[in-house]
Amino acid sequence: MGNKKNARSVELKVKEAYPQDVGKFKVRINDDILKILGIKSSGGIVGLYGRKVTAAIVRPLFLSETAKDLIRMDRFIRKNCGVSVGEYVSVRRVRPIPAQSISFRLTALPLRSDDFKQILKRKLMGIPVSPGDMIVVQLEKSKIPLAISRLQPAEFCFIRDTTSVDFIEKVQEEEEVESVDGLIKRKQVIEDILKKLESKFDQGTIGAEEFSKLYEQYKEEQMFIEFQINELMENQDTQMPIKIPLEEPMSSMFCPHCGIKIPLDSLWCPNCGNKIERT
Repeated sequence: MGNKKNARSVELKVKEAYPQDVGKFKVRINDDILKILGIKSSGGIVGLYGRKVTAAIVRPLFLSETAKDLIRMDRFIRKNCGVSVGEYVSVRRVRPIPAQSISFRLTALPLRSDDFKQILKRKLMGIPVSPGDMIVVQLEKSKIPLAISRLQPAEFCFIRDTTSVDFIEKVQEEEEVESVDGLIKRKQVIEDILKKLESKFDQGTIGAEEFSKLYEQYKEEQMFIEFQINELMENQDTQMPIKIPLEEPMSSMFCPHCGIKIPLDSLWCPNCGNKIERT
């Protein structure tokens, strides 16, 4: 098990999420660790403290996994808490409160502001969020990346019907082409600015307050660009035809009940115990 920071906090090694948990704002940890954190087996909310901070819904690992030192999370949550697979993240129980107001940063509104606000509220109702979180909202066939710029009144909140929603729209130049190459160039510019800011701060030519304000502003910009790059690249990958070599027949499948990979000739799922129906 990971090192305990206190009676209600543990450090766990990050692993990839179960396929069915991707995009569900959900992490999974061992049931014994849930008890240490004071969380029931039915689940709760945890704060995740890596290089950044975020929150997520927590549920127990599948019964087939007995390791106590791991936490499973998808790439969205990993990005929001600033960790990679194989690294450790500090985990503790948190209690989000209703958000009074929330501001999302986006490139362009996909539809009328009031309509999009209602869609966001429906899709994110009851989901724990933190300032700086990157969220992708599926809107018909499009994925809309959003960044949470401001959140009141606490570090961890959840959206309710009464939450005031605002948008900070980043206007692009007409001639700007939002391609992967273009985004990568913009990311490089931001990284250069961040290095110069760090250098100026180390040399004492910029004060701590000004450095913190500018660094946070450009870091958010960098995160937003990285998020857009990942989404574009993922969309390109999903549009490529998948070729399965005839000389290498498929030897496995996914359980239609719990989603875990199982041998192709399985009659029962070793994880959830359900019978595998053959068509």
